[in-house]
Amino acid sequence: MEAGTRVWSYESSGEDPWILSEIISRSDNSIKLKHIIAGGEEESSKSSFDRPLLTNDAATSSSEGAKYEGVELANVQLSEADIAEGMDNDMISLPHLHEPAILHAVSERYFRGEIYTWTGPVLIAVNPFQRLPLYTREILESYRQEGFIRSQNLGDNAKPL
Repeated sequence: MEAGTRVWSYESSGEDPWILSEIISRSDNSIKLKHIIAGGEEESSKSSFDRPLLTNDAATSSSEGAKYEGVELANVQLSEADIAEGMDNDMISLPHLHEPAILHAVSERYFRGEIYTWTGPVLIAVNPFQRLPLYTREILESYRQEGFIRSQNLGDNAKPL
C-alpha cells in the first residue's frame, strides 16, 4: 500500500463503520491516513491518523501484502458507462471482496433503486418489500370490482342458488 492508495478504514464510532480514506504515508510500523468525503475531497474537519501494522514481521511490512489494523483496500470506482452495462450486478467480479466492499456495493446499488445484487450464485436482496410500479390504480380497481362481483355471485362464473 503506497501513498495515494484508497482504502476503507474502520471506525468504531459514528454512523458508518467503514470510511473511505487515502494513505498519506507509510512507515515500517504504521500507515498515516486521511478520510475522503463524498466527491473525492479530503475531510478537513479531521486531521490525519495512524493505523498500526498487524504483524511485526519486517518482510511483511515491506511487501504489498502488509495488513494494518482496521484497513482494507478499496475497489476502483466504476465509471457511469460500466454501471450502465451492469458490471456491478455481480460482486464476485470485484477485485476486493470483503466487508466494506460488500457494504459499499450493496449501498450504492440500493440508492440507485437496484435492490438485488449477486455474489456468484448467491442473491442478496435489500428491502425486497420496496414498492414497485406493478399495479396501477386501474389494475387495483379492476381486481376490487371483480372481487365484488364474485362476492355477490354475479358475472360469468355465477353459481345458481
